[in-house]
Parts: sequence; structure tokens; C-alpha cells
Amino acid sequence: MKSIITSFLIFIVAGLTAQSTITDTMTHDGVVRNYRLFYPSSYVQGTPMPLVFNLHGFGSDAFQQTFYSEMSAVAETEGFIVCYPNGVNMAWNVGWTFGSTEDDVAFFSRLIDRISSEYSIDQNRVYSCGMSNGGFMSYRLACELSERITAVASVTGSMLSTVIPMCSPSRAVPVLEIHGTADSTVPYTGVSGVSAHIDTVVQFWVNNNGCLTPGDTTIIPNTNTKDSSTVIRVDYTGCNDGSKVSFFVVIGGAHTWPGATLIFDITNKDIDASEEIWEFFKQFSLDNTTNIDEPVSSNRTLIYPNPTSNTISIDAEFDNYRIFDIHGRVIQEGGYFHTLSVKEYLSGMYFLEVSSGSKLDRFIFSIR
Repeated sequence: MKSIITSFLIFIVAGLTAQSTITDTMTHDGVVRNYRLFYPSSYVQGTPMPLVFNLHGFGSDAFQQTFYSEMSAVAETEGFIVCYPNGVNMAWNVGWTFGSTEDDVAFFSRLIDRISSEYSIDQNRVYSCGMSNGGFMSYRLACELSERITAVASVTGSMLSTVIPMCSPSRAVPVLEIHGTADSTVPYTGVSGVSAHIDTVVQFWVNNNGCLTPGDTTIIPNTNTKDSSTVIRVDYTGCNDGSKVSFFVVIGGAHTWPGATLIFDITNKDIDASEEIWEFFKQFSLDNTTNIDEPVSSNRTLIYPNPTSNTISIDAEFDNYRIFDIHGRVIQEGGYFHTLSVKEYLSGMYFLEVSSGSKLDRFIFSIR
């Protein structure tokens, strides 16, 4: 059965990308590194195109990430180049005590040079995204190679708690995080020595980029009622240099790539991670951090303090409220309040919904 599945994957990927996918190698620090490169049929030498790195997870590889994320199809439609590199020992060096010990930041800097010497790359539009360990690595590139990496996205990835205080990008870096609340591999709440709480990661980038808080919350339509998950999106805008932080919370989502055709576990189908990543990336360029003029609201409703440990307050008029945990369960509801005690809540992220007639507003707050 395994051989049949492997043959099927090879057939599908070869059929989709054979005419426009190459594999190549380069030597870095005495180690031969290899990568896959997809360029769309619209590519013309001499006309610069954006470049997106798409990094595999721990124990995976470039071929599997090519098939699983299906980003090459998005690249063909939208007109950008995708590079799927391989990590040494099927891992990226993100500061763990296991996996790779290679200087992967320097490797990516050299890989940009290598690809740019052979293809026409827009140096102001080089991005990195990845699954799990690849998401961790994309964050490391945002921390240490922000002069070359325009924006990053992480799917089921995080950062080490010990790395966060040392992360000092040279500018505000646009960041997108997509994470499931039922991820058992990189848990939402974090694992000591492996990953930070996802709320902590998002808040770090909100602070680094000087974004306005709270973020603007959108409930993504539940277009697929059979995938056992729903999605809430939070966008933090008004950030320095026109940057942005966006966060897709996949309620009930596992350690999976939303929208993937190949389903291993609970895989959300309300969004397509590869499409969302490109929609996010294409807003930003190093020479003009954003190409979209976003109006900054001067009358935002505020929920404060946020994060909190005892109470939350809100400056708004409403009739009723409900509070949900990260699994979408209603844990408290009632009528209007200005200040509400939450000291009995466990640490983590919560959603506050306030309503007045048919009008609904939603906010996210965290308990420390």
C-alpha cells in the first residue's frame, strides 16, 4: 500500500510540475545542499519575479512539502517562483537541542544569491513560509535575515521561548501565523524547550511591529461543515512601516496544512493555507513595506488590559456578551458590563463576543 501511495504522489507531482520544476544542489560549509525550484509558465528571463521559500517540517523533505502544500499551483496562477529546500537530517536549525546544527540562516542568504544568479528575482520580494519546523525556521529568518526576507508565514510552527528575547529584526517584519488549537505536535499552549505559547509568539510580533491592539477579528465562514474545525482570523494593522500581523486560529485544527488535498488528521477546508500565504505576502515589498494604503481607525473599541490576569474592561455599548475558549465552547455569558472578573480563568486565549440587536463584535484576549 505504501508503494502504491508513493507512486501515486510521484505521478501527480510529476504531471503537475515536470515542465517547470528543477532540482539543484549547492555546497555550503562543506555540506552538499539540495533544493527544488518551481517557476511558472509566465516566467521570462530578465523580468524579475517574487521568490517564496516553502520549508518542510521536521522529518519531512522538499518533495513531500511540494506535494502537501500544493503551493506550486498557486505560483503558476499568481506568477511567482517557489523554492523547496531540504534541511540537513530532514531538519532546520531553530535552536533545539536536537535536529540540525547547520548555519541555516547563512545557507538561505547564499541560496538567495545562487537562485538570483540564475533566475530573475525581485530582491525586494523574497518571502519565507513553512510547515512546523519550517515555520520555526521562517521566524528565525525574520529575526536574523530581515534585510533580505520581506515577510514570513508559519503553518503549525512557533518559536522557542529562549529565542524570542534574542530576536531583534532590523525592521518591522510582516508575519502570518496559522495554527490549530488541537495541534498535538506543536501544541498551541507550547512545550518547554521546544515551542512557545502561540499567543506569546503573535504578541511578540505585534509588539515588534508596533501594531495597534486589539486586532480586528473576523469569523471565517464555515463552508465545510464536515472538517471538524472552524477558523477565526485576527489582523493587527496600523503597524510600523506599513507592516502587519495576521493570525488564523483554526479551532479544532490539528498539525496539518489547511486546504491540503492529502488529509492526515483534522484538516480545515474553510481556508487554503497556500492561497492565504500568498495573499498576505503579495502586499509587501522591502522597498515599500506595503503596497496597500490601509486606513487606521481612530475609534477602535478597546478591551483592556490585554493580556490580563484579573479583569477585562471594554469601552462599548452592547446588550449581551458571550466568552468562548479556544475550542469554541461558551464558558460565560450575560448582559452588559464595563469591567468583568476573569481571575478564575486558566491561562490562554479567549474570544469575547458582544451583541446589540443584529450587530456583533468580536475580540480576542489572553489570560496570563
